[in-house]
Parts: sequence; C-alpha cells; structure tokens
Amino acid sequence: MRIILKNSIKNYRNLSAVILFILAFHAASAQITISGKVIDEHGDPLPFVHLRVENTNLGTISNENGLFRLVLRKDIEKNDIVISSVGYKTKKIYLKEGNHTIILTSNVTELEEVTVITMDFGKELIRKAINAIPQNYPKIEERHKGFFREIIHWGQEEKPAYIIETTLESIKKPYKIRRRSGDVKLNEFRKYESQQLDSLYRRIYAGAHHIHRFDIVSRREAFLGNPSGFKYKIKDTLRQRGNDVYKIYFQNKNKLSGHVYVMDSSYAIIKAELNNYSYSKSSLKGRQYLNYTVTYEQDENQVWRFKRSNYETAFKQRGKLFKLSSNYVTTEVEPNKIGITYSDRLQFGDILLYEPKKYEPNFWDSYNIILPDEKSENLFRSIDYSKTNNAKKTLNKFLRILLRLRQEAWFTWTSIDIASNMVVFENPALEIQQGLSTTEENVYGLTYSLLYEFKPNFFLGYSNESSISKSGITSHDLSISRSINLNPNGRPIFVIPRVNFGYQELKYSIGNFNTTGDFKINGISFKNGETDVFLSQRNIRLQPNLVFDIEKSNRLSFMVSFGYNFPLKERIGLLFHEKDGFFLFRKKTFIKNGDESLSIERSNGSLKNNISISAGIAIHI
Repeated sequence: MRIILKNSIKNYRNLSAVILFILAFHAASAQITISGKVIDEHGDPLPFVHLRVENTNLGTISNENGLFRLVLRKDIEKNDIVISSVGYKTKKIYLKEGNHTIILTSNVTELEEVTVITMDFGKELIRKAINAIPQNYPKIEERHKGFFREIIHWGQEEKPAYIIETTLESIKKPYKIRRRSGDVKLNEFRKYESQQLDSLYRRIYAGAHHIHRFDIVSRREAFLGNPSGFKYKIKDTLRQRGNDVYKIYFQNKNKLSGHVYVMDSSYAIIKAELNNYSYSKSSLKGRQYLNYTVTYEQDENQVWRFKRSNYETAFKQRGKLFKLSSNYVTTEVEPNKIGITYSDRLQFGDILLYEPKKYEPNFWDSYNIILPDEKSENLFRSIDYSKTNNAKKTLNKFLRILLRLRQEAWFTWTSIDIASNMVVFENPALEIQQGLSTTEENVYGLTYSLLYEFKPNFFLGYSNESSISKSGITSHDLSISRSINLNPNGRPIFVIPRVNFGYQELKYSIGNFNTTGDFKINGISFKNGETDVFLSQRNIRLQPNLVFDIEKSNRLSFMVSFGYNFPLKERIGLLFHEKDGFFLFRKKTFIKNGDESLSIERSNGSLKNNISISAGIAIHI
C-alpha cells in the first residue's frame, strides 16, 4: 500500500507539471505581436503616432523613429487597427501578425482669410474649449494602464547616466471639475545605470505622475486657467478624422508659449505643446528650459482621453548640462471598479531611481510599450541580473544621509507653576524686592527637531524649543525615538515613544525695573528701563513623550505629542535680558541664587513644568 501511494503521488506531481506547462504554453500563445514602422508619403518616419485596436481602448504609439509594436490578445486579433496623428489622414486597416510599413498622408486645409483678420477668434475658441471639457472628456472614473520611460544624460556623454522604464496603473477621475492630481501604482520596473551616476547629485521625482502632472485639460492650467492672460494667433488649420483642427499659438508675459490644437466641430483640445524659457535668467536651480507635449485620443463614442505626454528639461550643474527626457503612453483603459490602496500608491515625491522592485525580463515581451532605440535596448541587454553587485545602492554617502533625515516643526503649549517666594536683589543702581504668590501661567513655544534614522524606525537627533511668549521655556535636547506603524496595510499611522534628555530653562517675567542710571551685572552694561527681569530656573531634565503621527504623504506627516517633564538638577536665579535690538545680539546674563547679593527664599522647585502638548508637522527629505 505504501508503494502504491508513493507512486500515485509521484504520478500526480508529474501530471500537475505537465498541466502547468500546457497552461503556460497556452497563455504564451494566446497573443500575437504586430510590429512595424509608420512613415509619411515621403518615406520619413512619423514619431508618436497613435495606434489603437478598433472597438477597444487598447493601443500604443510609435517611437521617435516611427517604430511600434502591438501585443494583442487572440480574441481581438481580427479587429482593425486605427492609426491617427494630427495633420494626417486617419487610417483604419487590418494587420496580421508580423512586421508592417504603414504610410500616412498629410491632411492640411487652407486657412481662410476671414479667420486671420478676426483678432479674438483664437481666444473665443479657447473659451469654447473650456466650456466643452465636461462633454468631450470622460464622465466616469477610469483606470489607465500605461508605460513610462525616463532618460538622463549628463554633460557631453553619449551614453545616458540612467534609463528607467516602468508600467503603471492610474486612476483618472471625471473631467467635470478641475483636478490637479490622482493615484498611481507601479507594476513592472527595470533600470539601467552607468558610472556617470556617481557624479550626478540631482535626482528627479514625480516623473511617473505624467498622466496627472501634464494633463492640462484636467488641471485647467496655463491658457485653460487664465485665458485672458494670453495672446493668441491661429497659425494653421489641419485635419483629423474628417474635422478641421485649429493650430493656435499662445503666449503670456512670463514667456510661457506654445501651440494648442482645437477641433472645430466639438471644441475638443486634442493636443498641446508648451515651452517655457523664462527659467534661463531665474534662480530656479539653473534650469535652462522646460518643454512638454500632451496629446489626447478619441474612441468610437467620441470621448477624448489622455494618451501621451513627452517632457524635456535641462539644468546647468557644475558647468555641465543635465538633460532629462521622459515619455508616457496610455496602453489600455477600462472603467474603474476599485481604488489603489495607499500602500500601493506611487507618491508624487517618490524617486524611481531608488525603486528596489525586482526586474522580470519576460514581462516586457508581452506588454505594449514605447519601443526603445537599439542603443538603449543594448544597454539593458548588457546588464547581468544574476550578479549581486547589480543590486548595489546607487546613492553616494551624502545622499544616503540626507534621505534618512526627518525634520519636525512643533507648536507647543505648556504651563509653568510658580511657587510662593521672595526675591531680593541689591545693586548700586538697581534694587529688587519682589514677593511672588503661588500661580500658574500658560506659555507657548516653537520646537524644531532634526532626527536621523540610524536603524529602520529608530531615530536619533537634536531638538530645540524657543519661547514665543514673554514667560516661557527654552530647551536643547538629545532625542531618541522609535516609530511603530499601527496601520501597515493602509495609510501609515505611527505611535512614537520618544525620550528627550538635555538642558531646559524656565523663565517667568517679574517685571521691568527703573534704575537711577545704566547698570552693570556680571560685567555687562544694561540701559535704564530697557531690561526685562525674569525668575529663571535652569534644569538638566528627562522628558518622555508619546507622539501620534499620521502620514499625509511620504514627505509630510501631521503629529500631536504629549510629554511629561522630570527635572534632574536645578539652578534658580535671575535672568536680565535686553528688550530691544536684534534677538540674536540682545545682551543677557544670569545670576545664580546666592551670587551678587541675590536671595530667593525658595531655592528648589520655584518653577515647575510638567505636562506639555504639541502639534506639528514632519518633513522627510
């Protein structure tokens, strides 16, 4: 019986392996690949031409050399392919699996003279386009699947410093109202890095948010946000799908210029090209220029959707030119049924260069992407993913430190308890006899903390509190804390036990005293009537805190904190502080009880500070 059972299990495993192989083979063969090149009637390649499978929202675009590749499921391989580009006749053809050359012919109409002499016709078209946005663009929430590529060149080097490619999913809300951002999820990812990266200190964030960042129709930006602030001129009339398309030049006083393409029949904005050279004389980190293009595509239901964006910019850094180019294309659209969870969202401040996601080489052969040029593809082929040194960190030591820094800014409330006592001080020009009754005073302060994450979720750093009320607290502390995430599957909510240890000064104003003239204390001269006097207590203290932190983004958190103060060593005395002048240079001095004829009746516990409550924000670099 044992032998029979063992053989049965063995046969079952073999059968399972065969079934899995058959399923895998079937899945691989359940799609076809159509590739080729799009050219014009003169044989020149046409870049960024839209190719869409008819009756679907599946497609891609040609690359800068006119090359394309479409990966289709078997169930839609018989559908025609719709090929379109502004200024060219739309073509609808059936393509079999294999390589093809597609020729598009230009489609330009003569610009009527009456349009030229109508001075405000361009502005009127823009106003009509703004009003028509809710009718021309999606009315329901949709999920867009897309592809993104980012390339950085450094100096005069022909080889790029790095290339990043990733597939994305994005949630696009209806266009009825203005929307400036949205959710993005990263799926597959790969990158190439050269040795130039070691000398490149600038890092790029928000690249993969193209679909939201450059959707000027959804964001209602530039001429769509302030049409009166621009001048317009109709430059040409093109054709697309049997309709006239006006090419309108725009410019404002800030040198933002470009072209927008508006369809005459529906007033849909189908393309926009924006250029901004005003950075060249500004202090925006040496930016030389910024250009981007965005295009929209129409389906059979006359709905226009965000299809493609291309972004180019350059900076001057240490005498060299840092050039960035990035491209995005939507490859598939479907109605959205579920949102992207917070833990899966690619946040606006994320830097893709640091993405640790494992590379899956087989994925790229079955996905619609913007085809890379042969040089870029050869760079990817040169990577040996089997070697562990490929997983080395690309950050230099300085950047690694910066990325572990956490800055906090707090507004703090606390109270100071003042014990009943008598203060007596005699000076040739100043005499103080002040009786203090038991009382309590609310005081307010600002706290700044700079913390370093020396281990995951463990922070060590410096914290400083300054008083913003006349009486108040000043402190300088060593701070250590640990973050505990209470919601690991969603938006992070942290509880952070923290301990501050250091120096604290409590001061309580006992008044401003007139003297017979200027006076000296501890060798420092003070002017008559221009000096505040405080009862001051200086402590070495230990302060446990409990911090609650909710993350707004991976760069910003909101916090509340509750602390309790334990004084370990106290010194009581008087603080003399000049009232006027720049706060860093105001003269001040402290006299300890018993020095220079100072007598404070109750030397211990004259001032107490127990509970403090703070609210603030944390900023991660």
